[in-house]
Amino acid sequence: RRRSLNLSSTEEPIRIMYRAMNGLGHQLTRLSAAYHFAMLYQIPRVWPTHNPYCGGNSTIFTIYDYLIGEGQLMVDIPFFGDHNLYRNPNLFPRPNITLDHQDQQRVIHFSNEVQGYGHARGKLWPIEYLKKGNALGKEVTDYQLYHQLMLLFEHKHKARIQKVLEATRFNEHTVFGLHIRAGNGETGDFTFKGRGMNDLDGWVERVVLLLCDYEQKHSHYFTKKPLMVYVGTDTGSVMQKLRAASNETCEIPFVSSDQTFVEEGKSVTWNLGYDDLDKCLKGWEDMFLDMYLFTRCNSVMAGTYSSFTQSAPLSFIMHKAKRQQLQQQGEGDEQHPHYFCDVGVDGNRMDCASTLIGWLNQTTSMTWGVLNATKQRMKHEIMFPVLEGGGAIAQAFGRTGIKMD
Repeated sequence: RRRSLNLSSTEEPIRIMYRAMNGLGHQLTRLSAAYHFAMLYQIPRVWPTHNPYCGGNSTIFTIYDYLIGEGQLMVDIPFFGDHNLYRNPNLFPRPNITLDHQDQQRVIHFSNEVQGYGHARGKLWPIEYLKKGNALGKEVTDYQLYHQLMLLFEHKHKARIQKVLEATRFNEHTVFGLHIRAGNGETGDFTFKGRGMNDLDGWVERVVLLLCDYEQKHSHYFTKKPLMVYVGTDTGSVMQKLRAASNETCEIPFVSSDQTFVEEGKSVTWNLGYDDLDKCLKGWEDMFLDMYLFTRCNSVMAGTYSSFTQSAPLSFIMHKAKRQQLQQQGEGDEQHPHYFCDVGVDGNRMDCASTLIGWLNQTTSMTWGVLNATKQRMKHEIMFPVLEGGGAIAQAFGRTGIKMD
């Protein structure tokens, strides 16, 4: 590009090459950190790449090219006008130190983790840390990234998305997204963290009763658009269990996209070694489709804590809730509130938040079910700058912290 446009080395913009690993939620929470870093230091593009899990002739570009199309993600989005985060430094605090854009090396490489960002210290982020402004506008940049990714996916896979929307009559319902990460026989880190469900059948029965009771007691929200639950799961048998339980009770429709699940008890899609490129890519498409449809839901329920729901779905729900809270009259008074809910360990309670700070601090907007039941074992997968102070984050990005070309 530099040669074709006759640019000098200092005129060629710095760009970030981000190498993703592990499952989709894991990838996107860390990609959001790379994107936020780019926004802070006014790097106009981020290029998502991926370990070549699909084998064969796949490259680091294969998976994301298939999911969202070729090319880089835009950090500098010109049509946002005064709301352009990249160009308007007054929209949120920034570090006082900037990258040297005159440097001869123009490509920054991040692989999996992004230096200077991390999980909560302990299981949860201390709310005092975030209230000090140390997040540096990351809630805003997260939504900008995830919105861009979902639009690109929608454009690339429009026919399949439309087929699901029509088959489920999605737009005629108030849709709750329910994510059930049961593990499907996965071991290792998943088992070590105690993230599975010890009694899946019992949990399913109780969560259906929980939703039935909620629907009955809040029927005014579901008069024009009845409640429907869109399910994303790693375990194929979950759908049959949910539908059977619902048919015996209040008959809430539980729907999902038409997809191929990994054989029962054989782990999850991203963790498999593939020798069939098309089958591998279809598995990634199925995962991204579930995430896309969660972003279109009115509310999202996380069966267990997961980076899958704490990435784009969490960001979208909080954005919708914020917009809804700004409405003083009209449809907002009749529409069901937008909630991000954590389902309790036994499936018989849900704790729901409508602000990011409320969810992070576990001060819920609404709790439903058996109030003395055990709450979900929570861990914040969402990534934030880990250093104190508005300018201190720059200390994490010295020459020893990042690889540059």
